[in-house]
Amino acid sequence: MARGSKKRKRKLLIAIVVIVLIAAIALGVLYAVRPDIFDAIVSMFVPEKPDETEKPDVPTLPDNTTVTGDILSVRVLDIGQGDCIYIEFPDGQNMIMDIGSEFGSTSPWNVINGVLVEEEVEQIDYLFITHGDYDHIRDAKKLLDNYEVVNIYMPLDEAQDSTTWKNLLAAADEETYTDASGVEKPSVYHENIGAFAIEGENWVMNCYTFDEADYPECDDSEPINAVSPICLLEYAGRTIVLTGDSNEINEEYLLAKGYFDDVDADVLKVAHHGSRTSTTHAFLDAIDAEFAIISTSGTEEQPHEEYTHPAPELMERLRDYEDVTPDGDYDGFRDIYITAEVGTVTVLVGENGGLNILTESGEKEYVGEESDGAQEGENSGENTDNTGGQGELPDATVPEDNETVVTPAA
Repeated sequence: MARGSKKRKRKLLIAIVVIVLIAAIALGVLYAVRPDIFDAIVSMFVPEKPDETEKPDVPTLPDNTTVTGDILSVRVLDIGQGDCIYIEFPDGQNMIMDIGSEFGSTSPWNVINGVLVEEEVEQIDYLFITHGDYDHIRDAKKLLDNYEVVNIYMPLDEAQDSTTWKNLLAAADEETYTDASGVEKPSVYHENIGAFAIEGENWVMNCYTFDEADYPECDDSEPINAVSPICLLEYAGRTIVLTGDSNEINEEYLLAKGYFDDVDADVLKVAHHGSRTSTTHAFLDAIDAEFAIISTSGTEEQPHEEYTHPAPELMERLRDYEDVTPDGDYDGFRDIYITAEVGTVTVLVGENGGLNILTESGEKEYVGEESDGAQEGENSGENTDNTGGQGELPDATVPEDNETVVTPAA
């Protein structure tokens, strides 16, 4: 009996080893072919933790920095083929603009969550979704599941019909936050329509997209991308242009509206990862930026194999660009930053108008001078007309416990 028992145990052990080997081989094949499904299976059994090695370092100011006082920080995170921008406003508020990466690639969650943990963020003031593509919304629901979000900005519901989009809409509808007095409240939901502004203490973000009557039918990739608002983030005489996946469709529409007639920008986050159908000559002429940042997994020498991002035509447009009407500042682009080449790119603006551009790799960093406007006392901490040259904005329409002013732009 003892000998038979040993044989049965040996057979059972061999069977277990064979099963484990088969499972390991199957998981290995699944990881190689469908990493997204592999990640989903693993997450069911292993709690996801922030990867400490993937956290971008907190930007360190150069010794000779001109950035002083209350600082605006805009980090274009290196998350591969996708978009995720983390903004810290000078009054202490924050925003996450998009949070996605290409299907089948590494999730951006560890990167953005690493930043939030590093900064000890417990509540997000703004989640701003430009449009519904997967490489912009992939981990948006996860953000809502793990953090309280006060304000949520989204395109119209019909801007997408994917499962990821529908799950995000449902999560946004159920999201709550705890106000300063400890009361739980539903998050404030905003639809990105027409011209609107988000405003805080001495900063303003004017955003422009289609009027509701002109909103395109999102039945193809180009109109889906075109609903991305183009936003002008202004502080201390500086302007940063944020674009999502804007393209020639909405650029032409917004230019015709005259929204960019008086813009003199400093930094352009290039639209749609450097697509050839975005960032037209007419748009470049209107915004007159001096630095360009492209969020993509491709490089100039080796663009993304499928999407050709950044496109050679786009890079040529940026490198050859010259101001149509010289305005006394830099003529064309001083530098172009591609996240796949230099890592996370951080733009810092001080209340004196000083401008720094830092990179995760330390390459091509820029330490600028104070802006002329700040030197003359404009927008340097005083309560000025901070409306992007569009005059007085209408009254605020936000909950009384929220200190930020959110208004439709004039």
